[in-house]
Amino acid sequence: MQSVPVWLGFIWTSPNTLLGLLAGLLTFQRPSVRAGLILFDRTPRGLTWLMLRAGRVAMTIGFVVVSARRVEGSLLAHERHHVRQYCVWGPLFIPLYLLFAIPYGYRRHPMELAAQRAAGETSDQRVRTASRRSGRR
Repeated sequence: MQSVPVWLGFIWTSPNTLLGLLAGLLTFQRPSVRAGLILFDRTPRGLTWLMLRAGRVAMTIGFVVVSARRVEGSLLAHERHHVRQYCVWGPLFIPLYLLFAIPYGYRRHPMELAAQRAAGETSDQRVRTASRRSGRR
């Protein structure tokens, strides 16, 4: 993935960040700012309560992370990688993410696998195995 200056990435993905702020409001929490991100990561309420019921802990929308638990450690690294992806793809990120979800699903999604590798959540062997099963190399 190419390196994009943060300020340019912030402007490029600002429509997504606005959507993220709207999603954050649905958590009925006050945001905090850490590691250059706007975080809604307190007690699971509203949207984050629904996310837990759907088996999801966190989601990143632009520079905003909405999470049912505190964003730190490998979760922070994972979500920061998604922010870098948003900086590259800007307003195209969400449509591309959804488009890739059709053939790959969540577990084999290329953007998720990249974020997992960046966070040290998975070994390259597991990623290669998932790619082989999908017929991709």
